Amino acid sequence: MYLKFNLPITKDKILQRSLSLLIFMFIGLQGISQNEQIDPPIIYAELFGGGYGGESGGILWGSEVNYQIKKNLLTLRYTKINDIGFSNELFAALVPLPVPVTNTNAYADEISLLYGRRKIINGHSISLSIGPSYNFYSLNNIDNSEKQKVRAFGAAFETNIKWFKKEKKNPFGFSYGAKLSGNISKNYYIGLSAVVGLGWHKKYISND
Repeated sequence: MYLKFNLPITKDKILQRSLSLLIFMFIGLQGISQNEQIDPPIIYAELFGGGYGGESGGILWGSEVNYQIKKNLLTLRYTKINDIGFSNELFAALVPLPVPVTNTNAYADEISLLYGRRKIINGHSISLSIGPSYNFYSLNNIDNSEKQKVRAFGAAFETNIKWFKKEKKNPFGFSYGAKLSGNISKNYYIGLSAVVGLGWHKKYISND
């Protein structure tokens, strides 16, 4: 069986901008967290990765920045999805059954702006968000010859469950959890990912 991943990371300007945004945000959060006189907002960044299915199947990964006002949640999200291409001849030789295979591989870049609701319950949170997205979809032959490139708008969505410290002196910290995300567009998908986060995940009551 032959597996191929199409990961054009070096030419991905969207990914570079997304990572730069996260780096600047981390620096800003660290600076504010050192000032005890400032009541920090609920703002945090996340990295996620997992698998997806839909018109095709493969791996997905990405990053996002979240800002919460009361129970309202605003999210700027970048997602990369990579189809897994199987060699038709090799797969048919190994599995002589009528199993659908493909001689193509594909990838898609998605950037979305989401609005939703987030509820904090002690040391964990649950959220649900939806919003518009811009998607760049590229489909190639297994030998990397170009077949199709499509730019389209879509409707992105996600739901999350996260865990973090229930009580702590420094409100700046880590979180972890799971994300169910997807997009309704030219190349629709739904995926399940593991998530790690860094930032302010709730407002802590000071014991001082």
